[in-house]
This record gives sequence, structure tokens and C-alpha cells, in this order.
Amino acid sequence: MPEMPNVGMSMTRLYVPECAKAGEELWLEGERAHYLSRVLRIRSGDSLVVFDGTGGEYETTVGAISRQRVQLLPGEFSPRDIESPLAIRLIQGISRGDRMDIVVQKATELGVWRISPVFTEFSIVRLDPDRQEKKIYHWQRIAQSACEQCGRNVVPQIDSPQPLSALLEAPPVGTCIALVPGGASGLADLPRVEAPLTLLIGPEGGLSEMECARAIEQGFRTLSLGPRILRTETAALAALTVLQVRFGDLSG
Repeated sequence: MPEMPNVGMSMTRLYVPECAKAGEELWLEGERAHYLSRVLRIRSGDSLVVFDGTGGEYETTVGAISRQRVQLLPGEFSPRDIESPLAIRLIQGISRGDRMDIVVQKATELGVWRISPVFTEFSIVRLDPDRQEKKIYHWQRIAQSACEQCGRNVVPQIDSPQPLSALLEAPPVGTCIALVPGGASGLADLPRVEAPLTLLIGPEGGLSEMECARAIEQGFRTLSLGPRILRTETAALAALTVLQVRFGDLSG
């Protein structure tokens, strides 16, 4: 029988935006200290990986632990980088419930570098300024947690929500794709891309005819994912996977 690979347990990874330099102690308090000591049950002397979201990481030793504080002792800095060579910006129509949360989480795992939530003609979700600020913070936390899980050391940028019409006033550069059902050509037929790549996906009701026309005027190419109509979160994950397989780092 062929020898099975030794998978093992991966080391705990923790996003710490105020990451200290090697040899400088770092104290965590509040929610993060509780997470390490009470949820993960980290003990003094244990090792974990700490990253600040801008690139690279520190292998870190846990020092003193109290009920409200945890001491971290970062070691040498490692420039470890597993970012995709394909820079993808996802412009995602905001959808109801946890669908947007799923998109943010999985898009982070699939290597996007920027997520731009937008309101469209068919958007059901509407956010007042207070709720919008809370949503941005919520999505940022999801992206940070996804980076902890998948091994990324760069946290994707999450923009403030805005109307799609406003975003299209200053269209992105590079290859721009808008997913629409029943398109004449499919995403898998795309011959090549010019970085950066921008992917536009509508909410539950999709993009309106006017929005599609405006996107085309601004340089977007309309493509489909096949004969079936996919839910908005399914379309995002399927499209990102196809793009990363063909032009990114999922091809092995």
C-alpha cells in the first residue's frame, strides 16, 4: 500500500494587528486573551503563529497567562507568502442573511485581495450609517478569521458599501468581468487575463439590464458560468475557483 502523507495538526495562528517585533513582548487583553486562554486553552510555553495582516508572520511563544491578559513573545520574523499571483477584486452585490458572510469567508480563502460590497437595483438589503459601520467591522473579522484558518498572512481589503452606479463612475483597470446567466460565452472560455482582475456579481436578483449595459460601457465583459442559475454566493465561489485554477495558484 502507498504510504499515507503525514498531515498532522497545524499550529494555531492568530491575527494581531499591533504585532510586535521579534524580541518585544506583546500583551493581549479582553476578547482575544479570553479566546486563547479559555477557548483554545493555550498554556504558558505553547507556540503559535502571529501575523498582523500586512505580510509575513512570527513564530511566537506564550508567556504569562492571567484571567484577563496573555503575554506573547514573538520570535524571528518569517516573510512566508502564499498570496495568489492573480490579484482578484470581487465586487459583490450585498445579499440577505449570512450569504454575504459566506462570500467574504470563502473569497478570502480563495485568495481575493479586495472585496467591494455594493448596493444594486435588485438589492434587498439596505444599511443605515450605524449598521453599515457594524457590517464592515463584522466582515473584517470574518476575513481575519479566514486568514487564520487558511494560512494567509495578508488580510484582504474590504471597502465600505456603496451603490454600484457610484463605483462604475471610476471603473477598475485590468480585466473586468460581470457574471450574468445565459451569457453567450462562459468564464472557462476566457483566453487570458490582464492583472488586476475584477469580478462583478449581483445579489439574489442579479444585475439589472441597465446595470449590465453600464458595466459594458465601462469595459466589463459579460460572461456566464454555464446553463444553470446559481445563487449569488455559489456563483462567487464557483467563479473564483475557475479563475484561480486557470490563471492563479489552484492548478498545482
